[in-house]
Amino acid sequence: MVSRSEDAPSLGLRPRPSTELLAKLRQGKAELRREREGLSLREKVRQVMELQRIQYPVLARQRSLEPWERPWDIEP
Repeated sequence: MVSRSEDAPSLGLRPRPSTELLAKLRQGKAELRREREGLSLREKVRQVMELQRIQYPVLARQRSLEPWERPWDIEP
């Protein structure tokens, strides 16, 4: 019997990430969270609005959107 990990390349599956990679990713996530905690409310709102402007065209290609789903045309 062949184990799943031995059969993975033939099925197009990727191997599991290493524990070192997972630790590094978790550390980076924690650092990013600490950086964002220190931001002002104005900067946090600016970032959210920027992400909404990026996401809007992606959603609009998938379906028709309601007027309230459009990003606001304001500056924080």
